[in-house]
Amino acid sequence: MQNTHQIFAEECPPEIIQVGRQPILDRDKKVYGYELLYRHKDLGPAEGHEGNLTTAHTILSSFVEFGLRRLAGNRRVFINLTRSFFTDITPLPLDKKRIVLEVLEDIKPDQEVITGIRALHASGYSVALDDYAFSPQWDVLLPYCTMVKVDVLAIDLESFQARIARLKERGLTLIAEKVENHQTYQIAKRLGFDLFQGFFFAKPEVLSTKRLQSNEILLIRLLGRLNDPNCTLAEVVDLVRQDPKLSFKLLRFINSAAIGLQRQINSIREAVVYVGLHRLRLWATLFIMAGLNPAAREVISTGLVRAQLCHLVTEELQSGEPESSYSVGLLSVLDAILNVPMKEVVKDLPFPAEMIDALVYRNGTYGANLKLAMAMEQGHVSDVPIANLLPLSKLKVMYLEALLKTEEIRKQLS
Repeated sequence: MQNTHQIFAEECPPEIIQVGRQPILDRDKKVYGYELLYRHKDLGPAEGHEGNLTTAHTILSSFVEFGLRRLAGNRRVFINLTRSFFTDITPLPLDKKRIVLEVLEDIKPDQEVITGIRALHASGYSVALDDYAFSPQWDVLLPYCTMVKVDVLAIDLESFQARIARLKERGLTLIAEKVENHQTYQIAKRLGFDLFQGFFFAKPEVLSTKRLQSNEILLIRLLGRLNDPNCTLAEVVDLVRQDPKLSFKLLRFINSAAIGLQRQINSIREAVVYVGLHRLRLWATLFIMAGLNPAAREVISTGLVRAQLCHLVTEELQSGEPESSYSVGLLSVLDAILNVPMKEVVKDLPFPAEMIDALVYRNGTYGANLKLAMAMEQGHVSDVPIANLLPLSKLKVMYLEALLKTEEIRKQLS
C-alpha cells in the first residue's frame, strides 16, 4: 500500500504551486472557512488529472508550500478527497480540528468506503458529504458525517423542505453550495442552512507560491533599507539614486500635475527638500512594490490602509515610533504580493528584530497595531486586546481617516 508521502514524492513535481480558494460564509456573511481546490499553472482546474494526484497536489500545496495559516488564517479548510484517501491512506497528515474532509459525489459508498469514513469520524475528523442530492444511497454515511453540502442549483429547495428539516434534526451542519443569487441565498437561509458558498459571494481565487528571484531579493532589501527607521536622509537619497529606473519614475511623478509644485525638480536630493522625506520614502516604496507585482494594486491599497491606521494608533497611544509602525503596516502585504510566506520574505529585509517579529508573528507593539488594523478589515475588533485601549468610536474615525488618506494617495499615483 502506497502512503501519502510516497504519492507526494513521486507525483508532485517542483513547479509553481497554485491553489484555488473559495470562501464559505455563515448566516451573517462572515467567512467561516475556505474550500481548497488544486489548480495547475498551465491547465487551470484539474480536469483530466488522476484523482489521487489532484488530492496530493492540494494537500502538499496547502500544508507544505503555502502553510495552512497563510491560506486560511484561523478558519476551517475544506478539502475534496478521493476514494483511496478514505480506504487506503492512513493516517492522514492533517489537523483534525481545522480540516473538513469532503466525500465527492462520484465515490460509491461501498463497505470499504463506509469503514474508512467511520474510522476517520471515530478518530476525530469532520467529514462532509459533497453535492448531496438526497439519494438514499448516502444515508448509510450520515451517522459519520458532521456536515452536508447541498447543490442548490440541482434541486428545487422548497420541495425538499421536509428532507432538509430531517437533516437538521440529525444535528448536521448544512452548507448551501453553488449559491448564485440573493433569492437563492434567502430561501436557503430561511430553510435552515447554516453555511453558504457560491459565485453570489465570491468566485474561487487562485493563490500561487514560488521561490524569490535574485532581482526580487534586491528590491526587497531596498524596500527594507528605505523603511528602516535608522536610515538617514542621505542614505535614502543615495539608495534611490542607485536605481536609475526608480529615480526616473519618482522625478517624473514629482514633476507631474498631480503634485502641483511651482518649479521643476531635477534631483532626488532636491525632491526631499520640496516634498519631504516621508513622502519620498512612501512613493519610492509604492513604486517598488508595484514593480514586484503589477497586478497587486488592491493588495497594495490594503497595505496602505494598514500603514495609515498603524501610524495613527501608535501616535494616539504613544507606543513606539509611528514611522516604524507605518512601515510594518505597509509591508505586511509583501507575502501576498510575492506569493511567498512572510518568513521567507523577511530573510531579505534588513529590519530591527521588533519589526521582523511584528511582520511574521504579530508580536510586540507594532505587531499589536498590525493585528488591530487587520481586525478592522474583518470587523472583529473585539478579538484584539489593544482595541480595549481606545473607544470603538475613536477607532472607527481613525479607520475612516486611513481609508480617505489611502484614496488620496491612490488618486495621486493614478
